[in-house]
Amino acid sequence: MCYSIPGKVVKIDGKMITVEYFGEIRKAKNEFYDLMPGQYVYAQGGFVVSTVEVKEAQELLQNWKEVFLKLKEKDLRLAREPKTLYQIANATRQKHQDNSCCVHGIIEFSNYCACDCMYCGIRKNNREIKRYRMTIDEIVKQADTAVNKLGFKALVLQSGEDPWYTEKKLLELVKKIREKCGVLIVLSIGDRPVPVYKNLYEAGAKSALIRFETANEIIYGKMKEGKKLKDRIDLINKLKEIGYLVISGFLIGLPGQTEYDLMEDIRLTGDINPEMFSFGPFIPHKGTPLAKERIPALDEVLTVIARARILYPESKIVVTTALETLDKKGGARKGLMSGANSLMINLTPEKYRDHYEIYPGRKGMEQTVEDRIAEVLKLLESIGRAPTDIGLA
Repeated sequence: MCYSIPGKVVKIDGKMITVEYFGEIRKAKNEFYDLMPGQYVYAQGGFVVSTVEVKEAQELLQNWKEVFLKLKEKDLRLAREPKTLYQIANATRQKHQDNSCCVHGIIEFSNYCACDCMYCGIRKNNREIKRYRMTIDEIVKQADTAVNKLGFKALVLQSGEDPWYTEKKLLELVKKIREKCGVLIVLSIGDRPVPVYKNLYEAGAKSALIRFETANEIIYGKMKEGKKLKDRIDLINKLKEIGYLVISGFLIGLPGQTEYDLMEDIRLTGDINPEMFSFGPFIPHKGTPLAKERIPALDEVLTVIARARILYPESKIVVTTALETLDKKGGARKGLMSGANSLMINLTPEKYRDHYEIYPGRKGMEQTVEDRIAEVLKLLESIGRAPTDIGLA
């Protein structure tokens, strides 16, 4: 198995194309290539990231055909006769999104941060962690390996809000990755001026992971001193206006958060209408003021996923590493079987990986990238999910 299946272009309508594989129809946005019906492409996150020669694509599809149909049958069988909330959510996912499951890679390139968020282990005033920054060349090399050797079609480039990476450096980074890699670049770099984000979009970054963390303005103000929820929502909306495929969501289990707040968090995520929902548990870090706060139970997180899936059946929902950390052996499977349909694999170089300590004990830190990939693909195969692009609504 790989992380994407090539699709045949069957219709072009300006920058929007329609892609087909094995009778499945998906829509994707194209901003990089001159395409004609009959060509084959890889799409990720609803964005065309590379083209594929016809002969190569047809050989890949032939190899995939039998496996793909078997996976669909298994997924459908597991989604039948739902009884519990989680089973109902999984059946809803199967009905509206079929067995598609996006597998993204993530490179955490700096743990320096100018912010002092109460819940985050890499907050500015945490003196207990070892700081690092990857050079532009290091990040590009890692992206090149991820895409051209390991087969990833979407990469999240994540850091703290680190001003050392100026607009010039970020533009250089995005351009160099696009030169070497057919990949969807997802930026997770926090608050930056809108013109900077606009220039990065034009340079080739087409998606942004930017969460609002809580819809409760009072809790937001306490967790992010000096920041306003309205400003974060305004930025998210402006990124969507630019054209970014936005991934957004919240933390589950913040101090003072109520059941009502969680429902409001789901509602706000739905109102934002991001390309993908992202929410995971708050796991306290010893180097923060919230070190002694409780960790939410796994069922609390799964319930939020299930409710979000049922309320927004067309949504794409990622299983976060934080969720997997709550249950390292079964968390990913439980998340996927509760309505989620996306996963991320950490591709940060081993010498840096342990230092991106936004919370302790993260899942996957003890594994090689190759072992983690094998684990994820084995999981997807066991529940009938195919690593195909979910496409745009």
